[in-house]
Amino acid sequence: MSHSERNIIITGAGSGIGAAAARAFSESGDRVHLLDLLQERLDDVAAQLKTVKTYQVDVTDAQRIRETVEGIEKEYGSVDVLVSNAGIFDGLAGIEETSYELWHKIIETNLTGAFNIIKPASEAMVRQKSGRIITISSIAATRTSPDGLSYDTSKAGLEGMTRRLAVDLGKYGITANTVAPGVIETDILATSGEILGDLAGQDSGGDNSESNAHFLETVVPARRTGQPSEVAATIHFLASEGASYINGEVIHVDGGWIAS
Repeated sequence: MSHSERNIIITGAGSGIGAAAARAFSESGDRVHLLDLLQERLDDVAAQLKTVKTYQVDVTDAQRIRETVEGIEKEYGSVDVLVSNAGIFDGLAGIEETSYELWHKIIETNLTGAFNIIKPASEAMVRQKSGRIITISSIAATRTSPDGLSYDTSKAGLEGMTRRLAVDLGKYGITANTVAPGVIETDILATSGEILGDLAGQDSGGDNSESNAHFLETVVPARRTGQPSEVAATIHFLASEGASYINGEVIHVDGGWIAS
């Protein structure tokens, strides 16, 4: 299969890292299938790109997700790369602030939502004996203090899932890897607040520029936030032929935070 014929599926593609990944794949000639909860965001991204298709779908709806993936495989012949990126943030809620409702919403979206699309996508990849699965975790899976309990747990779960996927699927020519961003300039706080409403923790929004500047200065060696395009470049590499022997890895894109 030539590079230009690849079918790329990206969840959470309406903004941030997902939208940046969509741009990277579109610009390299891939056919990109954009999945997101909000159609208007999909339309905004699609208007700027070529060879893209949009699908308004909630990753927590397992049946709809399966139908979408199977439809893509049937119409276009393959599922070559999956970027499981959809996720929401819990507003720094610790154990005392984490309600049962918040816990279930975060885990259902960030972790079960990833499983919901990985399951049918991996089945398609097994049939064709090739494929790349790339999940988007977070440095929160390792450095937990700046994030909330349910968010940390969901991202750590994604990394564990990725390692098992690598073991299960490697014999079929499929790789599974995780990209773990650090502080990236996205609108995840606003998006999560919009989805969660009053369920989110108290620090789910607002202007924390002074504390953020201090944090970057003292904890992140690069002393700046990262850009979605920098994460997208790593995602794009993991889907390339040059990454064919990388499997079961967590790659941090965090300006050196993990080393500090």
